[in-house]
Amino acid sequence: MARPKSYDSLLIVKVFQSIKMAVKMVVFWCSLVLFIVGSNAAGEFDVIHSPKSLSFFGSSKIPESLLKEVFSAALGLSVEEGTEWDGMIILDPFTLPEAVVEVYVDGVPSLGETIELKSNAFPLTVDEYEPDTFEAVKHRIQQRFSNGHSRLLKIKLTDVNQLSSGVFADVKVPKNLKLSLSHLKYSVEEDSAFLNELAALKAVTEKINSGIVSGDNIVDFYNFRFQSLHALSDFHGPNSLQVKEAKKLLGSAISELSAAFAAAYDGAVLVTAVATDVAHTRRTVRAAPSAAPQQQQRSLSSEDSYSEDYSAIFNIILWFGLVFAFALVAIVYAIMDMDPGRDSIIYRMTSTRMKKDN
Repeated sequence: MARPKSYDSLLIVKVFQSIKMAVKMVVFWCSLVLFIVGSNAAGEFDVIHSPKSLSFFGSSKIPESLLKEVFSAALGLSVEEGTEWDGMIILDPFTLPEAVVEVYVDGVPSLGETIELKSNAFPLTVDEYEPDTFEAVKHRIQQRFSNGHSRLLKIKLTDVNQLSSGVFADVKVPKNLKLSLSHLKYSVEEDSAFLNELAALKAVTEKINSGIVSGDNIVDFYNFRFQSLHALSDFHGPNSLQVKEAKKLLGSAISELSAAFAAAYDGAVLVTAVATDVAHTRRTVRAAPSAAPQQQQRSLSSEDSYSEDYSAIFNIILWFGLVFAFALVAIVYAIMDMDPGRDSIIYRMTSTRMKKDN
């Protein structure tokens, strides 16, 4: 009796169909995650100072993942990804900036009109959890300038070790700023964290004004991360007087930083600010002072805060589990609908010996 070879072909087709279905589901869920992140988050890309060789205009949206391409093009480096964003034009490729400065602000979708020297503001589309802008630009600079003299600094203003390294090794951060505060108080943990980070940013500005940084015809890239505004906004509310005062103080400090870098590089520097309300870190918010005593007793201190990797790890486990479960269901359903026949490829490969036809 002849073996029904058509059953083997049908089985193979079914297997490939089930695999294709599983792949489609993985792509669907990954796209859904990115869509949820982008739809629930807002941001703004502010160009505070740019040299005459660059022109920024319009108000078109820019994806966060393309900032590395904008910075690379501004520095005259090769870009790896084309973009339809038309907010920047290179007017003179022979007098490009010697440095790019990015101030990354967590927790707010916009700094508003608080930056005195701001010339252009572009809506930012958040399309990735943690931007790799610095690492990508750093890698391209190191490929182009292999002598290692470029200043490539990524500084979290809350991290004393990062702040006291490199060109800012002996920077001195004052404990209390001499500011006229109307709503912020050092006695409040969130307010104090913001003011300390603001003091670090101002200390960096003073260090630049002292002449520690200057143009040397070698490309530099600085990334400063400001994180405490996120907790401040969560604690007081995004429209509170404390947040408005904090934005004003931060905008003034960024303007001073921009002026210091512009003077140090004789204008040949691109200074930008990126504000986004994507929660890159999960943090437990303390109960407000007006809360009930039971809520105050349940409040957690900063020692109980989640790690900055909590959000990424949680999302990886959650979405991988969902995708794996749906893919398994799809494969099982496809296999249940098969008609392998008497002598299928699965039967032959899993049998210890060849079966004889009856």
